[in-house]
Amino acid sequence: MPTVRFTPSLMLALIFCFFAFGISQTARADAKAIDALGGNSMAKHHIVLQETESDLQRQTLLLNVTANLLKAYGDNVDIEVVAFGPGISLLFANNEHAKRIEALSQQGVRFSACMNALKNATERLGHEPALNPVAKKVPAGIVRVVELVDAGYILVRP
Repeated sequence: MPTVRFTPSLMLALIFCFFAFGISQTARADAKAIDALGGNSMAKHHIVLQETESDLQRQTLLLNVTANLLKAYGDNVDIEVVAFGPGISLLFANNEHAKRIEALSQQGVRFSACMNALKNATERLGHEPALNPVAKKVPAGIVRVVELVDAGYILVRP
């Protein structure tokens, strides 16, 4: 029966193969996580934009950044905007950016609205504000951001 000798070069090659296999397994896990979160695992870039400000100029900046990412990367970018805290007002149906948000949604951008922030806004306003129809409710905005970052998204807070 032939004997296999483990020379240093053979050991190095085996270690490299195991390492490469591990990386490919991790990449698949990220793709699965991205798909499970409703993202596009086929895109090269995955960005989560966080909005926590009610200031309309800050919201304009966030939407400008979103549009610039789409312009630069086209179909090769997966973007989700997560609004929580005072930033939940971005996703109110009567927000002055509502039509722009709908247009960005038609280009594949996802918008998530924090239920905790919506509850606080309801208490403050005395009624539940109507949300932009493209907004998807999530239990907690910050948790959604962490889930996206864990799946491989880059967090941007313009």
